[in-house]
Amino acid sequence: MSVRTDSVSESGEPPHSTASDDAKSAALVDRIIAVAHLSSAAHVAVIGRRTLPLLLELLRRGCAAVRSLRPGAPSPDCEAADLAWIVDARTEGELDEALRAARSRAGNCGRVIVEGAEYAGRDGVAAIPRHALAAGLDVVSFDHVSRRLVLADANHYHLAVAD
Repeated sequence: MSVRTDSVSESGEPPHSTASDDAKSAALVDRIIAVAHLSSAAHVAVIGRRTLPLLLELLRRGCAAVRSLRPGAPSPDCEAADLAWIVDARTEGELDEALRAARSRAGNCGRVIVEGAEYAGRDGVAAIPRHALAAGLDVVSFDHVSRRLVLADANHYHLAVAD
């Protein structure tokens, strides 16, 4: 008699990955909150696809307002955000749209975070600063391990650094 040790349950169905997906989302949101120095009452706009787990985690962390924006889809409201988080831009066009939307949401004082590891544009993550500058954003910090860029209003950031 052999014992099965693979990932199929007694019912013959593969195990539900919700628990591991929730843990991944929770860890990612914790890192983003730390990197962006967000308060618990922050307003956050998440731009991309598959954003629901991230939205739920942000709400669990107490964020006052959380919005999901999809690249290329109309967004009638333009509520200001402390953070605009671009999670999965795949093309240069999507990145440009997402950066413009993020820039308008974050204003002069908010931050924009781009998950560079998810960006699949022609020149890869190295192209993001150029696209960001065209949208009026400049790189504030870069995490080489996760390939995550933190951006801020180019004019406001340079004025603050000069003071």
